[in-house]
Amino acid sequence: MMKLKAALQYRMIYQLKSLGIFYLYFIGFAVVLPGLAMFFSNTSATAESELTLPALIFAIILSVIGIRSDFKLFIQNGLNRLHIFVSNLISNFVIANVIVLAMAAFRLIFKTFFSDHFDYQFMILDFYQPKTLFSQYLLLFLIIFWGMALGLVIGLFLDRFSFIVRLLIGGGVLLFPILFGTVFTTLSEAGKDNVLTNLAHTLGITENGLKAGPLMLTLFILICVNLVLAYLMNRRRELQRIA
Repeated sequence: MMKLKAALQYRMIYQLKSLGIFYLYFIGFAVVLPGLAMFFSNTSATAESELTLPALIFAIILSVIGIRSDFKLFIQNGLNRLHIFVSNLISNFVIANVIVLAMAAFRLIFKTFFSDHFDYQFMILDFYQPKTLFSQYLLLFLIIFWGMALGLVIGLFLDRFSFIVRLLIGGGVLLFPILFGTVFTTLSEAGKDNVLTNLAHTLGITENGLKAGPLMLTLFILICVNLVLAYLMNRRRELQRIA
């Protein structure tokens, strides 16, 4: 238990430092540079930015790097594979909450004090319009945590399989949309409508507009699937030098 606690503490410190670097870059590109441009051009234009996508991309990258880079260190210090997986899972869960809280606070500050010059948005919330503050938070958290769970799968996939196997599986994943499109075109009109309707419902797209509940359920299922895949790949993971 002490080793798991030490590993979790190490992961948290590493991820919080990485998060700080991300926000420095984000503030530089989304606040400082647009602010300087507006100052020197003496314009009254409003700088706009979407907050969810950059946070999601960073969450995926952070999770990929973390699951790949710490394995050798933890194994050499006596942690088993289960504890390594659990430490990554817990730290990713915490960091996903930190990301959502930080982005929400960032948006609130600029909306309160600098709304004339900066407009930062969570477009997913504008589209789905969850009715309660908790449901808004939960939707954002599920999106970010799904990205981190996906990052675990990607990182383990890159570390677990050889280049040839990665190439074959990656090619299969890339070709899947083509296969799906080919099969889809062979369906009857009723079958096509049924497939499209079911896909729309998984994203919360209904006849009465967008619903956040089905989308959150889909994200939760995807998270569970990704975590199961990550756990299975981590069970027999071998010690390898990272390319």
